[in-house]
Amino acid sequence: MNSRHAALLHNAPHSHMPADTWARLCCEQALLAVEDGCYGVGAVLVTGAQELLCSARNQVFADGHYNSAGHAEMLLLDQLENEHPAQDRSALSLYVSLQPCLMCYGRILLAGITCVRYLARDKPGGFINKHLPAAWTELSARTCVRQADADPYWINLAEQAINHLQDRQALRQRVVAAWHGQPPE
Repeated sequence: MNSRHAALLHNAPHSHMPADTWARLCCEQALLAVEDGCYGVGAVLVTGAQELLCSARNQVFADGHYNSAGHAEMLLLDQLENEHPAQDRSALSLYVSLQPCLMCYGRILLAGITCVRYLARDKPGGFINKHLPAAWTELSARTCVRQADADPYWINLAEQAINHLQDRQALRQRVVAAWHGQPPE
């Protein structure tokens, strides 16, 4: 991790809120995603015993190609399904640095995750219970999604990772270019 990003983690206040440990890990993953030239989003999956099970970061532009499913939550759930297929999902909590998008929200519901906590709100892209068809409304009734009880430092850092430490508009233009068959730069 570059020294500027490492300093953001190092200079954080002492943990005093319930979700601070997980918020820090989400932010660390988000900063690593920024360094990879991807969207600054990180996620972790935590057991009911408060143990880290999996972690992931956005990899939409990793390895020099566009991966539309490379969202942090999607990769996190891939890890869960591949590495921990027998895990009881009802006791898991998914922490993510940015409010989930429509695609990730649907995948979270289908994966059986019932507790989702995000740090930063995503006004242009976040999707939580907005006009769902009946079957999806039923699935979503089992899932609690809300902002994490974390120190404002972590919420602000998550907002910085997505809105200020990268050019979100330039990333969006890279997505559109990929739709037209142009390789990501």
